[in-house]
Amino acid sequence: MKNLYYLLALLLSITACNPVDEIYDELEAAEADVNGVVEYTLEEDDYTETLGLRFPNFGSIEEAGQLIPIILDSVYPILGEGSTAFVGYDRFFRKSTEDSLVVYTVTNDDYENYPATARFRNFSNNEDVIPFLEEKYPNAVNRMLVSLTYKLYNGRFAETVNNGFLYSGGEWSFITGFTEDEYNEAGEVFANFSSEDEAEFKIPRMLKRRDEFQEEPMVNTIVQTMYKLYLRDESDLDGDDNTSERLDYSFIKNFVYNGENWVEYNNILSETLQFGYEDGVWVPDNTINYTFEREDYNTVSSLFIDTYPGPADNVGFFGSFDRRSASSNYWSDDMLLEAMDAFLDQLDPNAEEEQKYVLTFAVYTGSTITVSYRLIKSNGDWVLNQ
Repeated sequence: MKNLYYLLALLLSITACNPVDEIYDELEAAEADVNGVVEYTLEEDDYTETLGLRFPNFGSIEEAGQLIPIILDSVYPILGEGSTAFVGYDRFFRKSTEDSLVVYTVTNDDYENYPATARFRNFSNNEDVIPFLEEKYPNAVNRMLVSLTYKLYNGRFAETVNNGFLYSGGEWSFITGFTEDEYNEAGEVFANFSSEDEAEFKIPRMLKRRDEFQEEPMVNTIVQTMYKLYLRDESDLDGDDNTSERLDYSFIKNFVYNGENWVEYNNILSETLQFGYEDGVWVPDNTINYTFEREDYNTVSSLFIDTYPGPADNVGFFGSFDRRSASSNYWSDDMLLEAMDAFLDQLDPNAEEEQKYVLTFAVYTGSTITVSYRLIKSNGDWVLNQ
């Protein structure tokens, strides 16, 4: 805007004898050629007053792309062809929490009667637990949390772990729990917290400590955690008809990584969308966001079964890329990029040069999390878009 003031002063100095309307005609013509790069973060009034939305957030990336140009026209009326805007906005993205709780410990009979565990009496990974739960709870109610204690093989021996599995929207999802050692390192004598406030304060630090031994998560990575509180057994979890005793109750709390720390997730993601001013209108950047579906891992497996037999077979079987460097099924950075390059050639074989993608997929680092890769088509190949 400062440049506009200078422009107005210059026009006034050289056209002092012209009528005022001629001055503004020249100013308007000059404004039409103004271009630049701007950054803007939407405020609450932008959503509720300018756009007339009920809540100060968008329901989808598509909605943001459709409505943000209205804001840009209002805030930057002088910007013209070739201008770029990076716009920060909030998007509603719900992550479910529990409605009901079941606490269960897998028994020897369970291991023996379940084919995947019959031989060694343990689960080889967390994904193997889900078919077991589908058989055990065929009529699970929506948002039922199972706090499950089971034996998990970690590459050296089978250890007893306690994690959560949430049934939501017709599917089971893994919810990471915390070990007794992690509770102790957080200053707890027992494997539980004394209050929800304490959990909210300590869990981000526990997750941060985990990051020291794993790859750093991408911004806006969401982790669902299961934590325990020692409460009066009002629901009679153990079925002994005694509701006056105290037991461990499990709950879900979600956290999101903001680039530096884990913070409690309130179902709102803060994102940035790029716009360009083309042919007189603001249009979203051409980036396509794509999240892997189950069959996509099978596609990668088929593409690389001859090149990387172990890792390729593993990703097809479990639906996640093994990122444990000590594993024989490890997917290195170069291998992952190679896999994404080949996958995008299958997904979008006619993509134009400079098409951009953000691919979100599951990786296994001891627990299953999601990561995102930003790629752009350059000289016919898909490369990282830094």
